[in-house]
Amino acid sequence: MMRKTIVILVAVCLPAFGDFSYEQTAKLTGGMLAGMMKFAGVFSKQAREPMVTTVAVKGDRMLHAGAHQAKIIDLEKETITDINFDKKQYSVMSFDQMKQAMAQASQQMKGNNPNTPDMNFKVSTKDTGQKRQIAGFDTHEVVLTVDMVGTDQQSGQSGGMQVVSDMWLAPKVTGYDEIPNFYKRMMQKLNWAPSALGGLSNRPDLAKGFAAMYQEGSKLDGMPVFETVRMGGQGQAAAGAAPPSQAPQNEPRAEEQQTGIGGLLGGLGRRKKSQDQEQQPGSGDASGALMEMSMEISAFSNNAVDAAKFEIPAGFKQVEPEELHQGGRRRR
Repeated sequence: MMRKTIVILVAVCLPAFGDFSYEQTAKLTGGMLAGMMKFAGVFSKQAREPMVTTVAVKGDRMLHAGAHQAKIIDLEKETITDINFDKKQYSVMSFDQMKQAMAQASQQMKGNNPNTPDMNFKVSTKDTGQKRQIAGFDTHEVVLTVDMVGTDQQSGQSGGMQVVSDMWLAPKVTGYDEIPNFYKRMMQKLNWAPSALGGLSNRPDLAKGFAAMYQEGSKLDGMPVFETVRMGGQGQAAAGAAPPSQAPQNEPRAEEQQTGIGGLLGGLGRRKKSQDQEQQPGSGDASGALMEMSMEISAFSNNAVDAAKFEIPAGFKQVEPEELHQGGRRRR
């Protein structure tokens, strides 16, 4: 099942915390996943809806809200609240419960599949020196690369997966620091940022690897106004991104941005041929990648955020968090 995800970088912490908000728009622009969605036909109609997410910070609270679901993180209460507008339900998980769910998932993963490969991560950033004007901002290009290499415990054979994030950074607008500051404070409590790890609750090793990516992102100077993320086998995700003006129109739902990332390791290191020669043209050649997605942020505002946005809608029913219901495993 496709799940929501949020991709935000971590940066330095400031002593004062205020309000800030922006909109994030994501588009599935290529890769095998896009081909599968196209092949799905009727199912792809919903998957191609515009993915627009409002991100807002108000003091110790952060909101990620789409048309169907929302997530509220409260650092003071140390809780993560998930709201499902379609089902009129919500769940509340404490930070301690999140940590326990991750620990249980790790144990279950090892118990269910003792041959799960040991994962090693290498994270790096590179300023390409390229410059471009995007949405009125003067930006420069920085490429963040995460190499994940798994070694089979029995055979000793290894395979790899690579995630390449091609970012165009602009000077920060007033108030933007509230976003990375919030994640910095959250990481101090959790050691990693779970809100950005949508489908990884059943793969703690991958979750920690992505957390390392965000930590590397803390070295970046600026805010990413446009980003292309490619995921695939080693060497398959490294193609350069096309200009933002070439981004396609097919768009996934905000709550369904990723598809079982935890299950991608089943094909770790295996090179797959393109199965859809008529894929929508995305940022660069995505024929060898599993997934390519573009993300753009806009509508920046440092005005006061309405506190009502952080409240649970009246009449919604509280349910058990999915992670606890499944003993730390995702519901299929």
